Amino acid sequence: MNENYYEICIGPGPFITDTDFWMCIRGTRQPSLEEAEQFYAEDVQKFGGNVLAVNQLSAQEAGDFYDLSNEANWPVFGS
Repeated sequence: MNENYYEICIGPGPFITDTDFWMCIRGTRQPSLEEAEQFYAEDVQKFGGNVLAVNQLSAQEAGDFYDLSNEANWPVFGS
């Protein structure tokens, strides 16, 4: 199964600001905003607001910008 990296932005919206929370996720395909919000509902509730963006990342970008040390335990969207 081919998995890709994505980053999602969680915040109160409607616009992305410096105070929003960004996290790296894995998926077999890119989720829509609504799909990401449902799949990561616990994180959305924890950080408040809604999913405001979903952007694909290369493996290099994911490793450069995020801590992947616990990646084996991450849920995978679309699997």
